[in-house]
Amino acid sequence: MRSLVWVLALASFCTATIHSIRRHRHRQPAPEGEIHALIVAGSDGWFNYRHQADACHAYHTLRDHGVPAENIILMMYDDIAHNKQNPYPGKIYNRPHGDDVYKGVKIDYRNKAVTPQNFLNILKGNASGVVGGNGRVIESNPNDRIFVFFTDHGGVGMIAFPDEMLTVKELDEALNWMYQNDRYDQLVFYLEACESGSMFENVLKSSINVYAVTAANSKESSWGTYCENDMKLPCLGDLFSVNWMRDSDEKDINVETLDDQYLVVKELTNLSHVMHYGDMEVSEEPVAWFQGESKVHRKKVNYVDEEPYRAVSWPARDIELMYLHQLKETTNDIYEAKELNRKIHKIHEDRRNIKSLFLSIIDNLLDDAIDRRRMLEEHNVVEDVDCHHEVVRTFDLICIDVNKYDYALKYIYVLNNLCIELGDAKEIIDTMWTVCSKTRFKYF
Repeated sequence: MRSLVWVLALASFCTATIHSIRRHRHRQPAPEGEIHALIVAGSDGWFNYRHQADACHAYHTLRDHGVPAENIILMMYDDIAHNKQNPYPGKIYNRPHGDDVYKGVKIDYRNKAVTPQNFLNILKGNASGVVGGNGRVIESNPNDRIFVFFTDHGGVGMIAFPDEMLTVKELDEALNWMYQNDRYDQLVFYLEACESGSMFENVLKSSINVYAVTAANSKESSWGTYCENDMKLPCLGDLFSVNWMRDSDEKDINVETLDDQYLVVKELTNLSHVMHYGDMEVSEEPVAWFQGESKVHRKKVNYVDEEPYRAVSWPARDIELMYLHQLKETTNDIYEAKELNRKIHKIHEDRRNIKSLFLSIIDNLLDDAIDRRRMLEEHNVVEDVDCHHEVVRTFDLICIDVNKYDYALKYIYVLNNLCIELGDAKEIIDTMWTVCSKTRFKYF
């Protein structure tokens, strides 16, 4: 018994010593170089309210921790604050009855300038490549640290922009180019999207000083939150995004490491599996090295008041549908109820047709019933980034505009499975031309 007590005491001492060492180390001044940040809300439309709310909140979180405005670039469509459906004109909220997060943000790229091409050129510091916006790019050097926060819809191996998409191949090539051309010392990427883990799993190298944290793994939906609020608004935030920003707003991020934050957010985000990838040594650095070191005086946020709303979270791809159902249940206008019923019926019809289209592509490519079933049942990481890139982009061009019909993103994994199964992008694309020529008029 005495031996056991001694062992436990020693273990406790060692643990405390380790934490003491880590805390002491992380209180050291940041290394030479500056923080640069790129914040992106990749969607548009009223039902996607939460993405721009997340982005605006992230902007304030970084500014409140001392990151200069000139070191932050913000991309968002900017169709929410002044939307005709907004009962609070000119304002955006990321939590129930919280601060107006739209106030004070400086948007660099809005509307049609929110594109994957601009996103990549901003990251790489290629000012001559951007179109629209104010032309600002990240002007970093080998000593600088870069923080990227992206929030929007996604599918296996891709994330969406208002009119286009960015594939895992394109993002990975950009990150590798930046490393090879000494564009940063360390880079941290926080990604909020369904199947967001698929943008890094099995692809992101651990040797290029990039650390990525995602809202979900490679197979599952992410979640919106504050969805049943009394403000007559759609979901105000995304669960992962709200959680990491709440942590940064409340904690001493000069002491807290990225790994500490990951563990906290992983536990709080209990409806999906928060994941991390890349260089785990970067995760041992203080959060402050990427989100700002000097806490500016600001009114303390009272998060206790929002707890009744916080528990109500919806799967990201069902938010529009569930919001319409919510409106239907609360309206007393028979004409409005009729119109809401029409919209709900159309969503269900579109979903059936979208699934049927993917089934037709599978049926035209594979003869064996077991193989066909596997294409629907298996969820694989992206193995052939070239095939995936070609097939997914072509599908978006000739079959379904996935930005208008984002439910199709749920089945992008099928295209990835076909790439793994057949290994022939041309065969898959030829089949898509045949199948989609009969239905494409519905989805553009």
